[in-house]
Amino acid sequence: KMVSSSTRVIQVTNIAPQATKDQMQTLFGYLGKIDDIRLYPTIRDVSCPVQSRICYVKYYDSATVNVAQHMTNTVFIDRALIVIPMQSGEIPDEHRALEMSSNGTLVPGFSSVEPRLPAHVINTLEGTAPNQVIQTYDPNMAAAELPAYPPLPAAYDSRKIEEIRRTLLLIDVGELTSQQIIDHFCQAGEVNYVRFCERDVDNLKYALVEMTDQECVTKALQL
Repeated sequence: KMVSSSTRVIQVTNIAPQATKDQMQTLFGYLGKIDDIRLYPTIRDVSCPVQSRICYVKYYDSATVNVAQHMTNTVFIDRALIVIPMQSGEIPDEHRALEMSSNGTLVPGFSSVEPRLPAHVINTLEGTAPNQVIQTYDPNMAAAELPAYPPLPAAYDSRKIEEIRRTLLLIDVGELTSQQIIDHFCQAGEVNYVRFCERDVDNLKYALVEMTDQECVTKALQL
């Protein structure tokens, strides 16, 4: 839902870590004249990899903010951008922006909180070592008569399991573009990113679609 506002500032999240300020300036400069732009974190520290970046754009005209919100779900590099207006009308400094970003409710797609699967989704360790696997049971998927999750290696940590369990694998996507895939799956919920891949054993093109929320997976599989 687009919010009409008088602010001249937008916040852009779910930006790929390799994105540059110049790229953001070009991307959002098409919409209107930019007064100021900041991309955080500003320092690239190899020892501390950034999962995602956050950008603030201040336009000369508040009308551009309403247009810019339509950039939400636009694929940039490999992720779907999230654009919201900053009601304060000011660009926060880096410390404040990153402080806000540590709270995923304030800045969608930019949470440093340990991700967790919903309470109704249960992981169990099955089998005997060294052949143990993690099985994940989602009653919503079972109720919808969808296939069960495939087993995962027992060594995977909770963050990796959570990420995999909200990622869809599309087989033989042919000539479909990232944008077409996101436009389709955003009917089920917010899409974090799309990546294409291939395997040596066949000539098919695959796509990985990571949803922001595991609960979107059931809806996505029913589209």
